Amino acid sequence: MKIKLFTDVLRDARAGDPDAIESILVRYMPLINHHSAIDGKFDEDMRQHIIMHVIIKIPKFDPNKGHR
Repeated sequence: MKIKLFTDVLRDARAGDPDAIESILVRYMPLINHHSAIDGKFDEDMRQHIIMHVIIKIPKFDPNKGHR
């Protein structure tokens, strides 16, 4: 299996590649889970809410931003 740079994965995700989108979600799942708590308790609805917003916002990310 070829290892892709994050910028390549993001570019593919922006193009609608479901495997690339899944790869981004897997990479950030610990952070998503960390922020999926309400009153200190894990909340699955909050987790789904965050995941949906990540998916919706992927097309707005610039894979070239931050590169010099």
